[in-house]
Amino acid sequence: MSPFEYICHRYSLKKNDNRQLMKNLTFITFSILLTGLASCQNKPVKTISELPQMDTLTIPNETKIYILQKEKENSDFNYSKLDDIDGNNFKTINIENLMPVFEPVNGQYKYYQFLSTFVGEAYNSGGPRLFKEFHDILIIKTDKENKIIDAYQYTLEWGELPLQYDVFKSSVNNISLTNNMDINKLKFIRTYGWNNDKKELKESGTIKLK
Repeated sequence: MSPFEYICHRYSLKKNDNRQLMKNLTFITFSILLTGLASCQNKPVKTISELPQMDTLTIPNETKIYILQKEKENSDFNYSKLDDIDGNNFKTINIENLMPVFEPVNGQYKYYQFLSTFVGEAYNSGGPRLFKEFHDILIIKTDKENKIIDAYQYTLEWGELPLQYDVFKSSVNNISLTNNMDINKLKFIRTYGWNNDKKELKESGTIKLK
């Protein structure tokens, strides 16, 4: 091999080595970016506070009080369950089986869960007026600045099918979640119904963050 051929051969090897190095660096960089993205998306739900259930029983004509039960970060709503509550195939319709529908999944938002306990009139099939204890669950999703992105409300004792008829969804966003806020500001709308005249939630209630 002549000196000239030797130099050309060495140059060719070096050029190939540089190309392989660039490929390796590109692959490593891409892998790091993917790992970082996956890490951001898969942060586990973080509990900020989880309080024991407190009874703030209200009677008819009193304003309902929604007491904070849970506050979490890195969360989101489980929309597949919320938007098709009847598709969860409950063996028995009771509070214990319904609660997981309203629990959060991993996400990028803040999650709040509230509970209101109240006495209301129950269906009694033509009999005398019957009053019993009910529980409304309210869940709210916000961004880091506590701007409301979404919210749902449901009466846990609702027993008529379809259950979706009693699932209400907020029709507003970009308002701040504040202590003593009235739920009517969230403008809840039924997610399922036959009569457009009865789609809006006409009740009021006070949200307690503290």
